Amino acid sequence: MMRRWAGGGPRALRNAGRLGLLVMLCVWAGSPALAAPVSGTDFTGHRVRLDHPARRIVALTPHLVENLFSAGLGDRVVGAVRYSNYPPAAKNIPRVGGYNSLSLEAIVARKPDLVVAWAEGGSPDIIKRLRALGIAVYVDDPRRLAGIARTIRDLGVLGHTEGTADRAAAAFKHRIAGLRKRYAHRRPVSLFWEVWSDPLRTLSDAGMTGAVIKLCGGRNVFGHAPTLAPQVSIESVIARDPQAIVASGVAETKPHWKAYWQQWPTIPAVAHHHFVAVDPDLISRPTVRLADGAAELCRGLDRVRKELKAR
Repeated sequence: MMRRWAGGGPRALRNAGRLGLLVMLCVWAGSPALAAPVSGTDFTGHRVRLDHPARRIVALTPHLVENLFSAGLGDRVVGAVRYSNYPPAAKNIPRVGGYNSLSLEAIVARKPDLVVAWAEGGSPDIIKRLRALGIAVYVDDPRRLAGIARTIRDLGVLGHTEGTADRAAAAFKHRIAGLRKRYAHRRPVSLFWEVWSDPLRTLSDAGMTGAVIKLCGGRNVFGHAPTLAPQVSIESVIARDPQAIVASGVAETKPHWKAYWQQWPTIPAVAHHHFVAVDPDLISRPTVRLADGAAELCRGLDRVRKELKAR
């Protein structure tokens, strides 16, 4: 003869199942990951407060889209700007304009509970108007390599994905530390960083690029320029005798950029064909992929360094 279940039979079993489901739903609804308030301070000192971890996020620059994915929040990005092309999934995110031509209406239509913006992105008015509407805005402005890790960690706090964000930030810092240990103290290589040729424009050491150049043991001949992206004359480049010319951006749009420099064969970099091209998406965006761009630059400068030593 079959014994009855000690818990009270099939009806009790069904009731227990319903009770268990009810408990699970209550736990889910009250989970700190889904309901607890979160807060953080952005790069401008503004305190960002959310009633719950961010669920719908709009990113106003391509690099912040990347950083949100790194922080484990890619599936919560509901709006992005043009040229948000990495990772591949970012291409499918609805657009809200370009980072210099944003549409407030398009941003608001995405119903974000968090908007992430860049201090240098040309959107101060949009930020003010969003905050006036009660929408939380986090502004990042990393000027040094450690700032990239900070942004990712901050986003992880605001989305309650700290574990993923911390791992991504730590991996990035580890790669940068490895490059610094390997290249930073090698023989310096003087370089001219070409942003554009007409007009001739370069970068100073005031931004992220300056940190990467130093990381690779380079010396920027316009490192102390008073502005971040000064326009310079070819005569001033010639006077500084750079041992290498680095380009990011022009190599893709102007395949024959090296030919431009052949007009001035007295420049050491030109005389010895010491040209280094770096993928602009890797070197200009403050994301974890900057470690890849830094590695490209370090290898290029090290090639120049070895050739200089061999002569």
